[in-house]
Amino acid sequence: MGRKLIGIDLDHTTLNEAGQVSPVTQKTLQAAQAAGHIVAIITGRPPRLTQDIYDQIGLKTPMINFNGGLGYNPNQSWADAYSYQVKREIVFDLVEQAPNLAVNTIVAEQAQQVFGQRFLGHEQGPTNLKFFPQDQEQRAALTPQNVQGDVNAILLHVTQNAIPQTQKWLKARYGKDQVTVKTWGADDPVIEVAPAGVAKDTGLQVLQRSFAIKSDDVYAFGDEMNDLEMLSYAKHGVLMVNGNMSLKTVANEMTDYTNDEDGLARYLQKVLKLDIQGDKK
Repeated sequence: MGRKLIGIDLDHTTLNEAGQVSPVTQKTLQAAQAAGHIVAIITGRPPRLTQDIYDQIGLKTPMINFNGGLGYNPNQSWADAYSYQVKREIVFDLVEQAPNLAVNTIVAEQAQQVFGQRFLGHEQGPTNLKFFPQDQEQRAALTPQNVQGDVNAILLHVTQNAIPQTQKWLKARYGKDQVTVKTWGADDPVIEVAPAGVAKDTGLQVLQRSFAIKSDDVYAFGDEMNDLEMLSYAKHGVLMVNGNMSLKTVANEMTDYTNDEDGLARYLQKVLKLDIQGDKK
């Protein structure tokens, strides 16, 4: 069996609904890596919310963060490491314009640092505080003094029902040559401002070239709209059965089980012929 590239989304895909890697999934991914396959996390999360999961699984491969914006190996040098960024000027233009928009929170992320600012006069802020940390010990103030360079991603938490007009404004102001504007599929009304032309398939393609993986041996697992490009690109784009069914048009396959039922692990056990003790067969 040829070496496979296995790109795995985290939330609602590799992680169960409790936000954990189950023992079966952990053993399966470790067995796949031990068999010589390239298992790589490809997530919208920043490194600060990915490293513990990476370590728990026991991965040695590069990981892709910020929906394709950053690719690096946490433990060793990787010749193909990269970082796509949004200009610092856009960050502070957004801060200046926020009072005129339906934006109540802005978070800007660099590889190892998070900056944020809350704006008064809007409805309740985000509930997903791991992405929008409010504690000053968890984030630095979003000020020109603190943010000295460009950023990998900007998250805007906006007033409910304001996403369409805010998206339109962002695209008109900055243009598709500077930014990619996307919404999240989660309950919170979140808009992501990312580097132009960057998506999860960006990281998947870099990994494929870096490890000389044949197109027929590229697998990708995901559940939500930020996985669209990755599932479209992979020869085996696998949609979680608990995922957004709008992605059925681009996915090649679907798991038989949900993320709470080790759907990703069961799929890999079958395709890679892995014998994992303690699974739920």
